[in-house]
Amino acid sequence: MAKAYTFKGLLTNNGWLENATVQLDSRGCITAIDTQANHPKAEYVNGYALPGFQNAHSHAFQYAMAGLAELHEGTGIPDDFWSWRTAMYNLALQISPDQLEAIATMLYAEMLRHGYTAVAEFHYLHHD
Repeated sequence: MAKAYTFKGLLTNNGWLENATVQLDSRGCITAIDTQANHPKAEYVNGYALPGFQNAHSHAFQYAMAGLAELHEGTGIPDDFWSWRTAMYNLALQISPDQLEAIATMLYAEMLRHGYTAVAEFHYLHHD
C-alpha cells in the first residue's frame, strides 16, 4: 500500500526542505518528494528526515562480545588492548557460520532500526 509522510524538515543534497512530503510505493521506495502540494492523506511527522547512515567498517561478530571485555578490574587480567584482543580472537575461533549469521542478522536489524541503511563488513573468521 502506498503511503505519504510530511516532515517538518527533510535534508536533501541541496539543503533543508520545510514541510516536505515523501511519497512511498507499496514496497517502501520513494516515488516523489514534494514541498508544493498539500497531501491530505499524508501522515504528519513533527520531526526531521535524514538520509540513511552508512557503517563503512563493521565486524559483526564483535556484537556478540559486548560487555565481555570492557573491564577486568579485580580479575588479575590486564585491562588493555591486548586482553581485549585475546577475548575477541577467543570468540572469533568459536563462532560457527550459523551463529555468525544469527549475530549479524541481529546487529543489522538493530542498525537499521537506528537509521543505518548500508554496511561494509570485515571478517577475521576462518573455517577450514
